[in-house]
Amino acid sequence: MSQGPAGSGQPPWGQQPQWGQPPQWGQQPQWGQVPGWQQPPGSSPGPGGQPGHPGYPGYPGYTAPPKPGVIPLRPLGVGEILDGAFQAARKNAAAVFGTAVLFQVAVTLLAWLAGALLLGVLGGTQVLAGNELPEESALSLGASLLVSSAVLGLLSSVGVLLLQGVLAIPTARAAVNQRTGFALMWSLARGRTGALVVLGLLYLLLTVLVLAAIVAGAVVLADLLGAASALIIVLVAVGLVLAAVWIGIKLMLAPAAMVLERASLPGSLRRSWQLTSGNWWRTFGIVLLCTVIVSVITSVISMPISFALGLVAPLTGETASPEEMLAVMGPLTLASMLVSSIFSAIGYAFQAAVIALVYIDLRIRREGFDVILAHEHEQAAGSETRTIPGLSPGPAGPPDASGSPWAR
Repeated sequence: MSQGPAGSGQPPWGQQPQWGQPPQWGQQPQWGQVPGWQQPPGSSPGPGGQPGHPGYPGYPGYTAPPKPGVIPLRPLGVGEILDGAFQAARKNAAAVFGTAVLFQVAVTLLAWLAGALLLGVLGGTQVLAGNELPEESALSLGASLLVSSAVLGLLSSVGVLLLQGVLAIPTARAAVNQRTGFALMWSLARGRTGALVVLGLLYLLLTVLVLAAIVAGAVVLADLLGAASALIIVLVAVGLVLAAVWIGIKLMLAPAAMVLERASLPGSLRRSWQLTSGNWWRTFGIVLLCTVIVSVITSVISMPISFALGLVAPLTGETASPEEMLAVMGPLTLASMLVSSIFSAIGYAFQAAVIALVYIDLRIRREGFDVILAHEHEQAAGSETRTIPGLSPGPAGPPDASGSPWAR
């Protein structure tokens, strides 16, 4: 057989080059290994010829992100946020549920006392007896009910914002496997409660202004255009409500930023606006889903209570006096309100934990906050701390969050 050209360095014709030992006939190269490469030590194939690990030299296998607490330290899915919120609340039940229940029960007792006093002082027994009140008494009763409802609404609105900010502390600490007691939570929130109250008042003022604008606009248009203004009023009202919802979601994270970052009132509003930029629809969807879940559960629990109260009411008898009816229905109404308030408080606590985890998730996605959380968990070394995650960088300073694969 003829040979290749002399000195050309080519192998003889009909002979394969000897660059690497090919696999034997009937044997495939191992997964992650090309012919001629030496298989790394400790990476023998699995049973049944399944590939072993690692693959190509220099390429390590996949390592899952750490999960020191209730969430994995990476961008979170919707299910992980909901589950993490429940686990954080359960892990810190005294701080989370205890605070929410105390607040809601206090508001419920005030509402019941206000209603009982107004009915007793301003002719409630006459109303129960089916008698008509004098015009002056009816106006006084209506005005008093309106004022008391406004005051209770104010307390409730401010309280919800206060809960949302304060309950972000145990939720954030649960992300790094730290428990938070009732006293510790309020100790860490010291200095932020006043700012949260002011923020709640600001939100309430904005809500009142939107409602006032809708009512004033409707009155003016009705006066100018008459019946033809109905469609315009509806469109304007819908537009204002949509704008209020959009702004509300943009500012949803301000309480968490105010507490977890010690931001000022303007700074917390800017921070929330920044974090939700490009994530409005996702934030809206999570908050809406959480609200629907809480509303359905609360309604399912409240309906049997209301039904039972309706069954007990006729037992007072048709001949019972108004005073006897009040004596029976008053405690029953209070019991019903208290039970409903407890379940409402649980819903508020869960929603606050969800919003706190949305805040943490957006910081992970935008800033690599997962690196800071992992660093603080390592620094704690299994011991209990008394700090807010992200506020205590330690003696070596904060870690470089740009190392996170998710930081923008």
